[in-house]
Amino acid sequence: MKAIEGDETTLRLQPILAEMRLIDPSRSFRSIVVGSLSFASWFGLAFVAAMLTHAFQANRLYGVEPFVQDKPYRIVLFTPRIPNDHFWGPFAEFMDEAATDLGMELEVQYAASSRNLMQAQILDVCAAQDKPDAIVFQSFKRGGVKFLKIANRHEVTALLVNAGLKKQLAEVIGEPRTSLPYWLGEVLPDDFEAGFHLANALIDEARRVPQRIGEDGKVHIIGLIGVISDGASTQRLAGLQDAIAKRSDEAVLDQVVAADWNEELARRRCRVLHRRYPDASVVWSASDPMAIGAVNAISDRKLVPGKDVIIGGVDATPEAMELIEQGKMFASVGGHVLDGGWAAVLLHDFFHGIDLDRIPKRSSLAMRLVTRENLGTYRAIFDRSTWKDIDFRKFSLVHQPDQKGYQFDIRELVTKQHQDQSQSAKLQE
Repeated sequence: MKAIEGDETTLRLQPILAEMRLIDPSRSFRSIVVGSLSFASWFGLAFVAAMLTHAFQANRLYGVEPFVQDKPYRIVLFTPRIPNDHFWGPFAEFMDEAATDLGMELEVQYAASSRNLMQAQILDVCAAQDKPDAIVFQSFKRGGVKFLKIANRHEVTALLVNAGLKKQLAEVIGEPRTSLPYWLGEVLPDDFEAGFHLANALIDEARRVPQRIGEDGKVHIIGLIGVISDGASTQRLAGLQDAIAKRSDEAVLDQVVAADWNEELARRRCRVLHRRYPDASVVWSASDPMAIGAVNAISDRKLVPGKDVIIGGVDATPEAMELIEQGKMFASVGGHVLDGGWAAVLLHDFFHGIDLDRIPKRSSLAMRLVTRENLGTYRAIFDRSTWKDIDFRKFSLVHQPDQKGYQFDIRELVTKQHQDQSQSAKLQE
């Protein structure tokens, strides 16, 4: 809904009345409200605004007594890749476990790296007679605003995950639940911090051995990023650059190239990079598949990954954790594969009437560094066979009303799993 020029009180009422379906957002708000002001004082209008705001909070986002239905709530997740993708496969699976545990149904659609296909899928689903209760998607190849507008036009609740809007677009669109009232919020990983912490861990490890330090007294680094237009690429790279800027007397970034999240392309480009910069003792990668490509590239160069060159990635995939155990990779940063589950919890609470003020508009979730030291713990968390045992109600404010806020953190998941195991052991005694 576009803002309409007018007095402040009128503009405050517009999103409230539109969200309660007391007006048609496509019509001129002034023609509906301002024309009726001849018989109402501004004091009376302010009172009405207060009452409507109260009703809005009580009746959720859209006005009626919705979210009371006989059938399970239905969510559709739109992913940018294909089934069994190394990241989106487990992402969808964890989200499905959460949805099922909370009595909801999840449908997953795959866009096979095509933004146009994803847009068409979102339009088809939102325009259908049997449209879902909510849709979940990332701002794939900067398509987030278009996707959100489709959902808003068809009055379908939308939640952004994994990749948000570019800063300039976010400033134009504004906060969730304002110009696009059906945009509930976003659940995003902190990609900047992921790139930052990975860089520092790799530099620290490289500096432990004098032979990995260049003649200039610095650790030399080469980097691999994914698709240049992807927010995860740019944010993780920004974290790497910030880490090096803060340690410019200890490390230097020789060059970064894009490998489009592809393992084999990363292998080829890392070989070329390391021939160009043979003193580089660190390969920083924005994803695990590219890091695995780097491991193979360093081996191709007749060097020993994990000894001559320290390598790390992002995603904490099972394949990467296997290489960490073998010592060929030093670290991976992960946890964002669980964000779909946290999105399901937020939607469950929204459907069941939790106060909107308790549902964050923007959630930036930390990822965790996985090394050999904590490998056992995180391997257990990312073991897909154990996800069915998680009680997602423990993360829900509907089921935990005394909890101050949402605790979406991998370490919190570990704590709750240990509590469940302890309680189960006591019951068996």
